[in-house]
Amino acid sequence: MLKETLFPFKIINGVGKRLLDNYWLSKKVIENGSPALLEEISKQKAFYIHKKALKNVSAYQKFIRGKKYSLIEDVPLTDKKNYVKKYSYESRCVNNKFPKKGIIEESSGSSGKPTNWIREVGEAELLYKAAKFEFYYTFNADKKDYIVLSGWSSGPWATGLKFCELMEQYMLVKNTTADIDNNIRTLKQLGKKYNYLIAGYPPFLKNLFDSKEINWKQYKIDIITGGESTTLEWKKYIRKQLGNKNAKIISSYGASDIDIGIGFETPFSEFIRELTNKNQVLNKKLFGTDQNPILFQYNPLMHYIENNKVGDFSVTLLDPEVASPKVKYNLHDRGGAISYKDIIKDLNKYERNKLKTFLKKNKTLKLPFLYVCGRVDGTISIGGNNIYPQQVEEAIHASKLASKVNRFMIGTSQDKHFNVKFDVHVELKKGVKKTNLKPFLEKIILKKLLEENLEFKEYYRNHKTNQVYLKPKVSLYDFNKEHIFKKQNKSIKQNYILKS
Repeated sequence: MLKETLFPFKIINGVGKRLLDNYWLSKKVIENGSPALLEEISKQKAFYIHKKALKNVSAYQKFIRGKKYSLIEDVPLTDKKNYVKKYSYESRCVNNKFPKKGIIEESSGSSGKPTNWIREVGEAELLYKAAKFEFYYTFNADKKDYIVLSGWSSGPWATGLKFCELMEQYMLVKNTTADIDNNIRTLKQLGKKYNYLIAGYPPFLKNLFDSKEINWKQYKIDIITGGESTTLEWKKYIRKQLGNKNAKIISSYGASDIDIGIGFETPFSEFIRELTNKNQVLNKKLFGTDQNPILFQYNPLMHYIENNKVGDFSVTLLDPEVASPKVKYNLHDRGGAISYKDIIKDLNKYERNKLKTFLKKNKTLKLPFLYVCGRVDGTISIGGNNIYPQQVEEAIHASKLASKVNRFMIGTSQDKHFNVKFDVHVELKKGVKKTNLKPFLEKIILKKLLEENLEFKEYYRNHKTNQVYLKPKVSLYDFNKEHIFKKQNKSIKQNYILKS
């Protein structure tokens, strides 16, 4: 264990900030430094943030209830239910008050009611520097200029707001929003000679590049996406639509609760994901699942990520200047962190020759990894927007069909053209006939989502050509006849999510 006297927090924090001022220096340090040292410093910083929050944040004091901890691993988890919803906005801020300058961002909660996130204006400084490193590294943006088209949903949500703020520091940006016509018109007006970086949620990007209104092969386009997982096959499809097998498609992981850009795909993480996609034994060893999750690397000097026992992870925001500290905050995403050392060890065991060949040709960032494979709190994601079973349940219960529905599950699926569909599987009660129930259920569920899920409503309005996929597709089943429901009969708790 590192001794705090050898690594005072102010020195650690200051060195981290200064490193990010110089892209080439920070890149060299991360490529050649000690991954174990970085991860130990991350743990030390997280414990400092815990102690600082105990001193200055009244809500966190009440949450801890006078208990004392000597290790960050022993500190209890916070989340939206036990912390954010329990304590007032002001009490979760430093010194019980809002910052004088800053921004209020928004996310939609399980009830569809928005949650506000308070940011102090100075918080953006460190994020700007980190974003610069990520974009320079993943897109070689230190060597070429981009025009950035921001196709995220417009409104008070963190991704669209923060993305434009970040990118305009280093590149020329237009907030085209999730409007296909606007994106295509902009490309035609500005011309084919520029390098373009187009950002947006996967369904929007897929819909955009399916358009026949423009010859995509004539443009130099790279992509940044996020909000939901993309498969390797999806990337191949998009590159085919662009007519460029070398187009860079980089996913970023973040959340309005914490930060955008917590993790980002790198050439090494993509290489590992391709290996695990073909090697199921390695995939199971690294991720503990048959699913091939998306894999990121993250900066442990900005975020401390700790694995939880239930198969998810918590994040501590390591910037000491934030208005509303987050300590071991559980986003309830399924996945976890893997140290650089551990991932190299397993790759050497299962794919030694391929790893050796890759490392001969490439330098890697000696940063830890974060894999993400969905949600554990009963949601699905479409276009980066969470859809909650509670909203579907409320729609059914408020209708005249409440007495005819036994149970339901929601999920997503893809057609052969990689369009993501919103599926609702409904089991009817014994003796109920299916006649004319399907269109009515689809109508009331969509109506409920547009009334209560503000992010979904905004996304739906701005994706007219994609609305056919955003609308719920109901499948009806007779009582106790469908295996997806029958296998739950022995379960105490109802599972509302159908895993794809």
